[in-house]
Amino acid sequence: MIRLCPAATGQRRKSRPIHSEGITMKMKAILAAAALTLVGTAPAYAADSVTLNFYHTQLPFMQSILEGFKKAHPEITINDQAPAANYSAGDQSVIRGMMTGSAPDVYLVSYSSLPTIAGVMKDRGETQSLDSMLAKEGNDWQTANYAPAILDLAKVRGEQYAMPFTASLPLLYVNKELVEKAGGNVDRFPTTWDGVIDLAAKISKLGNGVQGIGFSVGGLSDDWYWQMMVMGAGDQMLDAKNSGIGYDDKAGLEALRITQDIAVKTGMSVYADPKPAQQQFFAGKIGMVVESPSDLVAYETAIGDRFTMRTVRFPLIDAKKGGLPAGGNALMVLAKDAAKRAAAWEFVKYMTSAAVQADVSKASGYMPVNVQTAKALEGFYAEHPNFQTVFKSMNAAMPWFAYPNNTADDVWKGVAPILDQLQRGKITPDAALPKIREHVAGVMAAQ
Repeated sequence: MIRLCPAATGQRRKSRPIHSEGITMKMKAILAAAALTLVGTAPAYAADSVTLNFYHTQLPFMQSILEGFKKAHPEITINDQAPAANYSAGDQSVIRGMMTGSAPDVYLVSYSSLPTIAGVMKDRGETQSLDSMLAKEGNDWQTANYAPAILDLAKVRGEQYAMPFTASLPLLYVNKELVEKAGGNVDRFPTTWDGVIDLAAKISKLGNGVQGIGFSVGGLSDDWYWQMMVMGAGDQMLDAKNSGIGYDDKAGLEALRITQDIAVKTGMSVYADPKPAQQQFFAGKIGMVVESPSDLVAYETAIGDRFTMRTVRFPLIDAKKGGLPAGGNALMVLAKDAAKRAAAWEFVKYMTSAAVQADVSKASGYMPVNVQTAKALEGFYAEHPNFQTVFKSMNAAMPWFAYPNNTADDVWKGVAPILDQLQRGKITPDAALPKIREHVAGVMAAQ
């Protein structure tokens, strides 16, 4: 287990104070205001260094990026706090820090957690979106670097509470040799779930312990897989009043039907954790699995030369109305001090720059959030086509749904077992829907 960052214990490294000999209180106020006014121009804090506490989950490529920032901005020191074990642990540490005045200056928050953290800020009267900083940069700069759909991933109630750092949409990771042995073609891969299920069933018939697909929808610690199915069918996770499910309809039943067919019609083993299917895929015993593009490098390393892995688009149940929840994370500025916020904005701009985003993509597989990165990666994509697949689905990107009042865990604890039983063939879609409806309505009513 990775230990929590110092923020969890209230520890912080203080920045060196700005030289203040002979400076009046009025002048200090003017200098503080100038720090915000000069965002995007010469830093207002150049006379002395500023230290920023940066908190995030473990990312293997982070250290090299921070070294690059140190060279580009020697006037800003990044105190890279010990990473959190996972997003949930990080969120709780940050919320505690906000209560005790020891929150980090910059937090790499997941899209699914962003509304919760923003809600805590609003309740405490500490609402500080990044809209004013973006505005100072100008529309031309914003348009040249970030697509509106990408910025929307980190908005809460229409305000830019964070800047996207990584983005991912689900993909199918495919064993090319098994697909071909079953009579399929990776370059002409099925674009519908019924087609994918039919191909997976043929792969399962190859024998020798081979299975066609690994996609246990109830097997994650959160509902990302299930959101893929519901949003892919053109529905929403909750209704407009947040009082119950938003898929209590024909499309919701279709999502449940396909979820069951993926397992029952292909002979898939249903697991309560994704790791067994991953290990079997690495060993060449499963034809396809659902994954984030952020795992590309790890998968290619684990597979080696055992077989040829290809990535293909995750099918939408409804090609016209469907969408996919975007995973990933965003840089959230929690610092209140004017000079620190100005420094933090320089840090955010660097982290979301085309050059850094290219490095992140090469190191992980995440889709770059800066529109200029595609050109920088042209040669890389030509040699590594698996990394480019996610771009073909970006028109289907939707914000990861965040449940109100931090109820995601309570919702999922009741829904996951139902989906598990559904994929095991223990209950029908018609029986599963009212069970899910009742559970979610109960959780919402208790708020």
